[in-house]
Order: sequence, then structure tokens, then C-alpha cells
Amino acid sequence: MDSSSAITALQEARPPATDPFTYLTLIETHLSPEILPELDTILQDAELTQTIGWDLVDKLVKLPGCETCLETIARLGNPREVIIKVNEALSQLDLDEGYEADEEDQKLSATDDVSYTHKFIALLSMLAILHSRIKTKFPSRFLADTLTAVFNAYQNPDEEMTAAVVNLVHSLSGRRRPTLPSRKSSVNVANPDQYGDASKNAPDPEADRGGGVDPVEAGMQTRMLLSFVTCVLEVYTNYHDVAWSARLYEFYRPEKIVNGPGRVSTLASFREDPHLLAKDAFIGQLVVGGVTFFAWLGLGW
Repeated sequence: MDSSSAITALQEARPPATDPFTYLTLIETHLSPEILPELDTILQDAELTQTIGWDLVDKLVKLPGCETCLETIARLGNPREVIIKVNEALSQLDLDEGYEADEEDQKLSATDDVSYTHKFIALLSMLAILHSRIKTKFPSRFLADTLTAVFNAYQNPDEEMTAAVVNLVHSLSGRRRPTLPSRKSSVNVANPDQYGDASKNAPDPEADRGGGVDPVEAGMQTRMLLSFVTCVLEVYTNYHDVAWSARLYEFYRPEKIVNGPGRVSTLASFREDPHLLAKDAFIGQLVVGGVTFFAWLGLGW
């Protein structure tokens, strides 16, 4: 069935013409990048999205151009159900990437044109919105599961993945993002929680009534985020060699540098190689930005 026929079928079968779960099956049958704009329009029905949105997350994240639909699900779906599905999708990313299947499954996976990084960023963008919507006395219980899922999925990290993690941390902290130091970086990952329209968020249908957030929660969540950011920095620097020891040694012992044709010192490499310069600039932004952020919270580093 071509995309126009699929869109017509989805329009005609919208509840109450069919029940929500039959309609979910119909969406899954016709799901493709071409129908995503119409699907996003359909998902504006908050009642429908609250019922079926959570079950579309792992299927949508594999499609190019899925971000708008995923953001709508994050804003209108049941946040407690959707956040479980997002964390589950994060835990399965490595399985999707390294999976070698039989011929039939390979044909199915050949339609998956979305990279690991793209999926990771899309899912993290949802988490920032979902956590702001959940109204509970003990939000750290949801935060613990999220940070574990994100950290486990933070494999072979690149600059975009790390920028998405930084965006998430700033959103989860509930604080305004501090000004980062002036450093060159071409990495720019959208943060729909910061720049999107929060007025479109549906209320938490299972919100705790009365009592508010437990007083010990703020300090607990802050400590969790501090530990998480420290671990992220460690993973990034372990994966991307920034040669801090070698550069420090050359800086203090320049007489030990062996010069000659075709030989470039480590210090010189990080001053001249555009790739190393970009890596160094991003590491500096991450480190100094993290220190600035937690100092601003009054925690130190």
C-alpha cells in the first residue's frame, strides 16, 4: 500500500470508528517515514495518545523524521507508561545495532536508516519532557531508572550523544542552564524541553494528590545527577583519548620531545589537527561547563 492509501486508511479508521488497540495495530502495519506528518496530527488527540502512545515509542524511534511524533507522545501520553517504554528502548539500542539475524529479519532491519546516535538523542529528548510531567512525592525513583538506562546506552559516545546527555542533566536539574565558557564547538543538539512549548503538556493522570515532593528529594536527586555527570565524563574521556598525561609531560619537560622529519609532538598535534582541536574544545566545554553548573548549585566539584 502506498503512503497516500495508508494515510487515508488511518484517517478513516480513527476511533471511534475502531477501538484504540485495533487502531494501534493499523498504525504499526502502515508505519513509514512518509506517514509521520499525518500520524503526528492524529496523535494530537490526547485521549488516544494516552492510550496507545507508549506502545509506538520503540517502533517510531527507528524511522527517520520521528522526532516530532515522539515529542507529541512525550507531551500527551501517560508519562509513567511512556517513560518505562523509553528506558526499555534505550536498553535495547545495543541489541538492535549489533544484531545479526536470518535473511527475513535482515530485510526488515535494512529499512532501519536511523543511527545509534540519532535514536539515543531522540529518546533523551523525550525523557526531559516526561520527567517534568510526572508529579510524585518521590521523583528520584523514576530518576534512578532513567539515569541507569541512559548510562548503559552511552556506548562509544560521540560529541552529539554527550551534548544530549548534558541537555538532559540541565533539564532534570530544574535549574536554568548556566552560561558556558566561550569555546569553539560545532555541536548543537536540540533540546525540546528547553525550547518547546510546555503549555502543550498534558497533566499527569496518576499524579499524587497532596503532600508535594518529599523534602529530602531535592538533595538526593542532585547527588544522583552529580554522580551521573562524573561517570559520563569518565566514559567520554576513556573512549576519546585526549592525551592529557602526554601533553602535561611535554609541557613540563620540553627537552624530552624528540623532533625530526615526520615527527609531531602531542602538544603540537592538539594545536594543529582540526579533529583533535574540536575534541579538545568539546572536552573543555564539558568539564568547565560541569564545574560551573555544580558550583552554581553550591555543591562544588
